[in-house]
Parts: sequence; structure tokens; C-alpha cells
Amino acid sequence: MVKSRDISNQNPWWKHGLGFPSFDIDLLKMQQQKIPIERKKIDLKKGDICVIRGCRQVGKTVYMKRWIKELVGDVEARRTLYLSADRFFKSRKELRGAIDYFLRSNRGADELFIFLDEITVLRDWNLELKFLSDSGITQKARVIVTGSSGEALRRVGEQLPGRGLEGNEYYLKPLSFRQFVFQTIDYFVGRASPDELNQSLRLLKENLKGVRITLNEELEEITRMADRVLPFKNELEYLLDHYLRCGGFPMAINQHVENYLVKRKEDSFERDLVDTFVRTVLGELTKYGKNEMTASQILREIIDKYGSRFSFTKLASDIDMNHNTTSDYLDFLEKSFILSVLYAYDFNNKNLKYKGSKKVYFQDPFLYYSLKSFSTGADINEVIRETLEDEDLSSKIIEGIVFSHLSMSREIPLLKEARTFLWFYYDTRGRELDNVLSKGNNYLGIEIKYRNDVGPKDVTRIAEIDNYIIVSKEDFSESEDTLVVPIEVFLSLLETSIHNL
Repeated sequence: MVKSRDISNQNPWWKHGLGFPSFDIDLLKMQQQKIPIERKKIDLKKGDICVIRGCRQVGKTVYMKRWIKELVGDVEARRTLYLSADRFFKSRKELRGAIDYFLRSNRGADELFIFLDEITVLRDWNLELKFLSDSGITQKARVIVTGSSGEALRRVGEQLPGRGLEGNEYYLKPLSFRQFVFQTIDYFVGRASPDELNQSLRLLKENLKGVRITLNEELEEITRMADRVLPFKNELEYLLDHYLRCGGFPMAINQHVENYLVKRKEDSFERDLVDTFVRTVLGELTKYGKNEMTASQILREIIDKYGSRFSFTKLASDIDMNHNTTSDYLDFLEKSFILSVLYAYDFNNKNLKYKGSKKVYFQDPFLYYSLKSFSTGADINEVIRETLEDEDLSSKIIEGIVFSHLSMSREIPLLKEARTFLWFYYDTRGRELDNVLSKGNNYLGIEIKYRNDVGPKDVTRIAEIDNYIIVSKEDFSESEDTLVVPIEVFLSLLETSIHNL
């Protein structure tokens, strides 16, 4: 049974009010970071239940604590409850007891906030949300929950229809490149070299604020937006070089900028950070009854085949594993936001090729580096160097980044997941197109050619596709149906959906 003291310790604002960040371990760690990552805010009304999905280490707990910090200035501190299911509870019964304690203490209150962090670790946790809704408590409360298990979070949406959840499901993922630019650029100014770069970085930030794309625009408009930031290609290339090394996880970003820009260390990552990410991935698996050795085999094979086209049957055969077991683990890793599966599209049937070859990418390049370092025993800094110096491997990393960005530009939890609008294409003649994006009744083809001397001819033409974007390393050109645009320019413009925080 959880004691009232343990509940109070999770809610230091009950005692310290606005001064609680000095006593909260999560906010203390955030304050020590060079770049405290900001996220979009959510506007909820009484009766709403909000679900935030995302993998471990992406910042869900800090997001909640910063939200609470803002609330404490407007709402009586005792009206806000935070409970970490991952750290303090062994069962749903214990969680119910802690919530009951909070509700008894606030019988007369007409406005409550209940934050339940990493709730998916508890069995049948969704029944607690159902209880809160059916008992009428949510009529005077806003309930915010986070979780790392996408499958569990999907089920709660199906089990709580009409209970304030509709439209209130969000993703919290590693930062996109556009988000990375806005979050880090002020820190780079004054620390970049040469000095001329510092001044132009300031100008880049101001110019980029007024331009963005969602890929719903006509190709002519996308070209116009790209042309506006093209003068800042060198500055964006400088920032992309850093993003390719650290990705979008807050911990990785902060360790990289501190070691590289402040301490001037060429090797910007330390082993403890790799350990944290590897333990996060493997720990999530074992927590749900998966075998660590089996998972390691699958992850190692995915790294070896990274960005290549293969069937799950082939994957299972190459590691001498049962096909169903392999598919089960891949499904779990995808729903835990570790990796993403890109399906091929059949234009004749206008549907996915479920039994065809697929591509698998990690949701962030730092996951690739960490897990490759773990599986090979190599230092992560060496892994990053070797990857980015290898033209083929670096192209695969870029492909994965573009895929994750295209996903984040459109996705909405449950209603509009990536496989409903984003695929790749291949045919029996060996022709392939990296990405096919649905645009209502039309399609946009997106090809990644991370090399020099790229033009409109360097893309597979498909009768059903009207327009193409070729993502290049250096080249920029336009024709009637094709835009060739440098990778850093393209990614800097691409906005995430309103359901990506």
C-alpha cells in the first residue's frame, strides 16, 4: 500500500508552492541542461482526458512537470496531482488508492488536474480512466496520462468512447530538424565558428519563422518557400551536421552541444548516455515479457539491413528465428516508438503490400548509433564518424530521417497513422521510389538522392504520381512537375502536425 508521505513526495508543490522546482529531481536535471527543450502546449477543458504517446527518454515526464509549474501559479497547488506509475506503483489497486487519497483531500474543489505518468506499465490501467470518467470525477477535472506502449494506448481509445478523449491524443517524439533549429540556434549563436556564421544564424532564425510547408501545398508554393530560405543553405547545413550526430532526443542534444561547443571535445558522447538508451530499449522489452537476447538479434539484423528492402520472412530466416516471433517483436518495437516500418504500396489495388518487402528505420538516428555501438562493442563516437563518412550509410540515415519527418507532418494518433498516407514503391523490374505520400486523390513522390549532381531525371517515374520532390545534397532546381531541393532546406521547412508536440 502506498503511504500518504510517498504521494506527497511526488507532489513537492503541495509543500513548496512555486518554489517546488528546487526540490523536484526532474526539473532540477532540466535546469542543468544547456538547452531546456520547449514543446507545444495543449489546451484542455474540464472533462477532457489527454493521452500523450512517446518512447522513453523523449521528455514526457519533464513535459508534465513544466505544465504543473505553470499551473501552480494559477491553481491552488493541492488541486494538482502527479503520480508516476513507473516509479512508485506495483498494481492498479495502489494507483486507485493514491487517486482516492487526492480526491478525498479535494472534496469541495471544482477544478482538478490529474497527471498519471507512464501509466501503461500497470496491468488494466485503462480501467482507472474508465472509473474516473464513469464516476463523474472528470467533470471537474482534466486528466493527462503518458505512456510508452503504443498498443496499450491504442486500446484505451477504443475502450473510452465519448469520455472526453476524442481529439486529445498526442505524440511526443524526438525533435524534428525544424524544431531542432528553433530550439538550439540561440545557443549556437556566439559559439559557432567563424564569427560570420553567428550573425547569419541570427538572420536564419528570423527568416525561417515566416516560412513553412506541410506538403499539402502545390509544388509551386513549396518551391517558393524553399527559395526563400535557400540563401541560408550554409547555415542550415551546419545545423544539420549537428542534428545528424545527435538527433532529436533532449539528452543527446544537450550532451552533444555541451561537449562539442563548450568543452570543444571532438568525441561529444559519453558511454553512460549510450547505456541509458540501450537499457531503455531492452528494459521496455523485458518489462513486457520479451526476451532480451531475441530482441538483440533482431535489432542487430535490422542495423545490418538498415534502409534496405526485405521481407519479415527473410529477416526471420537470416537470424534462424520463427517468423511469428520476429513479427511479434517488430510490432512491439514499432508500437513502443523505437522503430518504424515503411510498407510498399500497390497502385493497382490502392492498398499496402502487407506480404511484400518492407523497410525498417529507427525513429531517430541516435537510436541507430546507440544500438549499433551496443551490438558491435564500438565506441559510439566512432560509430557516428564511420556512419557519416560512408556515403551509402549516411544516405540510409538521411532516408530514415526523411521518413520520420514525413510521418510527423501528417500523423494523428489512431485516426491517421503513417501507414495510412505514407509508403514506398517497388516493382518487378527493380524500380523503386523512396516515398509515396497520399494527397487526397493524388500522390507526391519523394526520392532521396544524398549526393551531388542531381536532377529531375534521377527519380523513378510512375504513371499515378503527378509531382515529385527529389531531396538532394547540394542541388536546387525546378521543372513543371519536379522540385530538386537540398535536404537541410527541405527539412527546415517541414512542419509537424498539430498532434505532434
